[in-house]
Amino acid sequence: MRLHGLPAHPSRNTALLALAADLPASVLSDTLGISISAALHWTRRAARDWNMYLAARPEAGRYCE
Repeated sequence: MRLHGLPAHPSRNTALLALAADLPASVLSDTLGISISAALHWTRRAARDWNMYLAARPEAGRYCE
């Protein structure tokens, strides 16, 4: 990637985040050879939980009319 002028670190993080969104931590750990704690960190970071977003909205629970 560096040969093409692309930064390696952000690209690696993006790839890890995409994998963590689709794979359980145990599979991610075994596949990539990272520790289970690192895999858990990435899967938590990739969690698609909309509850925090909805709770942070000023008028949570109200619909536009």
